[in-house]
Amino acid sequence: MRLAAATLVPLMIFGGLELTLRLAGYGYSTRLFLPLTIGGEQFLIPNEKFTHRFFPPALARAPLSGRMAADKPAGTYRIFLLGESAAYGDPDPSFGVGRYLEALLETRYPSTDFEVVCVAITAINSHVLLPIAEECAKHDGDLWIVYMGNNEMIGPYGAGTVFGEKAPSLGFVRTVLALKTTRVGQLMDQLISSVRGGSPAPESWDGINMFSKNQLTYDDPKKLRTYENFKVNLDDILAAGKNAGLPVILSTVAVNLRDCSPFSSLHKVGLEPSQLAEWEELFEQGRSLEAAGSFQAALEVYAKAAAIDSDFAELQFRIGTCQLALHDRRAARTSFERARDCDALPVRADTRINRIIEEAGASVAGVDAAQRLSEQTPEGIPGQELFYEHVHFTMAGNELLARILAEKVESQLPAAITGQRRPLPAEAESEACLRRLAATDWDQKRVWEVALGRISVAPFTSQSSHPRNLQYGKDRVKEADSRTTPLSPFRDEQMYEAALESQPDDTLLRWNYAQFLERAGRLSEAVNQGILVCELLPHAAWPHYFVGSVMARLGRRSEAADYLQRALRISPDLTIARQELANIR
Repeated sequence: MRLAAATLVPLMIFGGLELTLRLAGYGYSTRLFLPLTIGGEQFLIPNEKFTHRFFPPALARAPLSGRMAADKPAGTYRIFLLGESAAYGDPDPSFGVGRYLEALLETRYPSTDFEVVCVAITAINSHVLLPIAEECAKHDGDLWIVYMGNNEMIGPYGAGTVFGEKAPSLGFVRTVLALKTTRVGQLMDQLISSVRGGSPAPESWDGINMFSKNQLTYDDPKKLRTYENFKVNLDDILAAGKNAGLPVILSTVAVNLRDCSPFSSLHKVGLEPSQLAEWEELFEQGRSLEAAGSFQAALEVYAKAAAIDSDFAELQFRIGTCQLALHDRRAARTSFERARDCDALPVRADTRINRIIEEAGASVAGVDAAQRLSEQTPEGIPGQELFYEHVHFTMAGNELLARILAEKVESQLPAAITGQRRPLPAEAESEACLRRLAATDWDQKRVWEVALGRISVAPFTSQSSHPRNLQYGKDRVKEADSRTTPLSPFRDEQMYEAALESQPDDTLLRWNYAQFLERAGRLSEAVNQGILVCELLPHAAWPHYFVGSVMARLGRRSEAADYLQRALRISPDLTIARQELANIR
């Protein structure tokens, strides 16, 4: 009786409070997918509050807006793509690796409807991906692709995070996350935050610059614990797929090595003042020689500095730059990798992360995309030809990664599908993907302008490689401009229309077309496309805001107010919609 009183009574109190909070509408669902009826059909839509369990609400990242049939249609091969912003397709998921993979597979196997469901989310890491994987296991997938590792140090519970505890034990993390699945746990989290005076995290999103103050040395104990947590989480993610009877493709992670100097560098612990002074003198001497083009002499001086402290990331990057200038590509790659591994702002998957992935890949279908992509570059060292900045792929980079993944996907497909492959040259496949995704000249310029804006702020501006990266981005925008003729808008419109004719429910494609029409000043047509997106995604705030704002410019104030109010009902914190609504009243 005493045991019952000690256990059942607290459980009854907890259960009663949980029920009361749920009936009162307090809190949020922690499921990734939520059911919704659209046009009389049952769909699963991403829960925009899914990441509230891991981030302060003001910084929470939302999944990619979309929809998935609750019951997978016959003839559909469903692939779940798990990962972070690189897998998501940042800066524009319209042209992410999942989109290229889907287009490529459908080009090769036109009789099969491939559905690549991107469940990657910006800024997350393995702690977030584990519950994503566990939920994906319930939704009739045929295959998983896991491409993750860039955010392990800065994401939730990472060694350099700003979102809460830094590298706590895995038991602590899982206990807290389990508690937050309940409304009682969410209430406790809110009360604790109030007592502390709010979250210590930044008040607004500021990209990777948010983590600049949380610098880490190469062997910081918190980093080592984060690697351990990553390994266990990754094993559990793979187990979730295997337990569901699904083939899982696990890939190593490629990053920009050649054209991304370290964001921050720290000296190793324990240097004497005299050693530091000698190191700095040698480093400056080496920089002068490097700037003068005396690369061999610079290397000799840099080697003396490395004998004192080889952990300073910028030193390793400069050594690699000199070695590459002297055509020693193998040594240069090693130095660039060392520079990345010692970067005190660790926002790129490093050697130890990829080693863990390689070891785990032995139990599933492993693919070494990092090595395969390196082989596609002139020097065998990934750089600007693949990445906009540190980890996010250009359109060409996403297509190359999709081709590498497609090879592994094909090895897992049933014979009933592989027997119907349509043989096409690589150039024809690329052209088909370009048309399927409607990667117009306008879109290519637009995405490069977004990337250019991103690298024009901190911490990118502090990189020694920034001047040449900035110029490279400007050159790509100019190149897109040079392809623009009076006929370009007509050709772009034709590409959109042709793609939508075959894929009328492609919301990303239709959204890009709406933006294209709006930028061209064809506002009524832009509104019509936006309304179609709203009908396909009635749960998404951004298309409703777009339609409302464009209607306001057309003087259709009453209709504009209606769409803006819808946007605010979906997302009450959408400040720009509230401001727009105030302006037309």
